[in-house]
Amino acid sequence: MTTRIVASCVLALGFPALAAGQPVSGAAAERLSLETAIRIAVDNNRQLQTALLQVDKAGADVAAARTRRLPVFETEVTASQLLSPVDFGFPQGAFGEYPGIGPIPSTDTTLSVPRQPVYYLAAQVSQPLTQLFRINLGIESAGTTRAIENERVRAERLSVINNVKRLYFAILQTTSALAANGEAIELYRELDRTLQVRVTQKVALRADALDVQFRLAQEQLERTTRQNTLDSQKERLNQLLGRDVRTPFSVEEVNANFPVDVDVQAAQTRALETRPDVREARLKLEQADLDRRMKKTDWIPEVSVALSYSSNFNIDVLPANFATVGVQLKWEPFDWGRRKHELAAKTLTVQQARLGVRDVEDRTLLEISSRFRALAEKRAMLNVAQMAQATAREKLRVKTNQYQVQAVLLPDVLQVRAELADTNDRYQQALLDFWAAKADYELAAGEEVIR
Repeated sequence: MTTRIVASCVLALGFPALAAGQPVSGAAAERLSLETAIRIAVDNNRQLQTALLQVDKAGADVAAARTRRLPVFETEVTASQLLSPVDFGFPQGAFGEYPGIGPIPSTDTTLSVPRQPVYYLAAQVSQPLTQLFRINLGIESAGTTRAIENERVRAERLSVINNVKRLYFAILQTTSALAANGEAIELYRELDRTLQVRVTQKVALRADALDVQFRLAQEQLERTTRQNTLDSQKERLNQLLGRDVRTPFSVEEVNANFPVDVDVQAAQTRALETRPDVREARLKLEQADLDRRMKKTDWIPEVSVALSYSSNFNIDVLPANFATVGVQLKWEPFDWGRRKHELAAKTLTVQQARLGVRDVEDRTLLEISSRFRALAEKRAMLNVAQMAQATAREKLRVKTNQYQVQAVLLPDVLQVRAELADTNDRYQQALLDFWAAKADYELAAGEEVIR
């Protein structure tokens, strides 16, 4: 009977269920699917929210740039105190001599402004004319900046999705390893109880019992290490999801299948049109060209239509109020070649941006090809790991049957069990590598895949 108990325990351990979706710490934990985790992260991730606020700031800059096309209102008010009286002298006949009237003024006249507070008010309304061309280019440039920020949001969203997938897959792998580890612990505990009885009955060696106890202690240590790793991974995922890092949850299994007939060239073509970094590079080229065109407008004189009004208070010798309307012109005819050199610098910036677009496009094509090859390699490695795992399970089954009929010793069975544990670990690592490679390929292709 004891032989059958040992054989049943060993055989049960040879087929560990990959119960990755089972919660480790409590049945009340939320069951979190990968799709749900990605949606929560997209809605609540703090880095992504910060990037969205940057888009709003760029939108406010566009609205501010549009207001520059409207009339400009300027007001100036000055209040001052004369430090000494001001005298205005008018000699006799300063304003001419008239028949029947005589000279004006008839004698030398002095007008004094006493030392008192004086006030000056000036207001002007001006409508830009020739500046509108530069202003419109500035609005386009601000709109391009907003588009760049939108692409950065898309890039951040893709990065968040990739990070969520990687952490989710790591949690899945660790959870699965914990499940297998728990089964191993149960086996060794049962073996320890059985061998203690057999040692007492003097039908088993004390060394075999100590060996089982040593293996049990190793598995318990491994469980503690894996549990700590799992807790840290869950905390990091909760942080990515933008929620309390202490929120308990469990994960669900993810299908490891991936189509092998992916059209890489089609994926490269789509990526050149949709990847955020490619679109951002093209927008930067457009912005550099707008900046160069804006610099060329420096040669255009600034012409505005202006209406001005001013008032003086406590200065009796000056008109109290007067208004004017006219055309204002501002132009710098000679600048020692400054504008020419500035334009040359802007032109070189455009050339740099054009080279940057080519470089990003080439790196995109190379990255997609590299990621796809890595994915195909990881898929092949996963197949090899699956075959090795199946082989190890079959060996354990055979050894278990042999032990049942006392054809082999217990150490032989434990050795095969150790080999199975090693193949299980390699399979779990291969599975994690495959999932990570799949997530990296989707990121390189610029695809917001949530499965």
